[in-house]
Amino acid sequence: MLVSFSFAQVKEKTVITGDIMKIKKSGEKTIVEGNATIARGSNTVTSDKMTYYKNNSNVDAKGNVKFYVRDEDGSTIKALSQEAVYNTDNSSGQLWGGRPVIQYNLKNSTDTVYLFADKVYLHNDFEYADAEGSVEIISSSGTITSDNALLDKKTKSLFMHKNLKKPQVNAYQKDKEAEFTADEISLFYDNKTIQMNKNVEGKITMDTLEVKQ
Repeated sequence: MLVSFSFAQVKEKTVITGDIMKIKKSGEKTIVEGNATIARGSNTVTSDKMTYYKNNSNVDAKGNVKFYVRDEDGSTIKALSQEAVYNTDNSSGQLWGGRPVIQYNLKNSTDTVYLFADKVYLHNDFEYADAEGSVEIISSSGTITSDNALLDKKTKSLFMHKNLKKPQVNAYQKDKEAEFTADEISLFYDNKTIQMNKNVEGKITMDTLEVKQ
């Protein structure tokens, strides 16, 4: 049986739905199990189980956690993990467990940018996100590996910098391949361009022609 409950907010209300709902401590704590969903504005979070704390607007989500956000330009962002905490007031949170991934689908494009990491921190309605540990960014034109990354929705970019090791780019097209490392690498995913700064090293292979730097 689907049950729902809503909490009024200053601008928007938070709506919680699920198969089983338990309200405890005079409504201060709500536990939802089975198809648990919490929605506020254009943001939706689903999981196998959720616990909502009314006093601080925090949500603990466990099992098949999925975040979904639709931008005004039609682009969509999805984030998946096994566990997460999320604040419905400021749309911020953390994802971990099960190799978290953010999927960014650009408007009017069939290409998807995937950002994998050990842990992801979300901020301000997905305006930006921090990724930490074994970061891997995959798109149709190549991969970037790093131990950190900052996703900025306003500039449509992913920024990586040297921490324990330098970020590495492996890019490819029909007739050439490229492998570079640098202290700073930025991927502008709307126009698929890469910018590298400081101590750039690498090579470009074009069929039988190899250019080294």
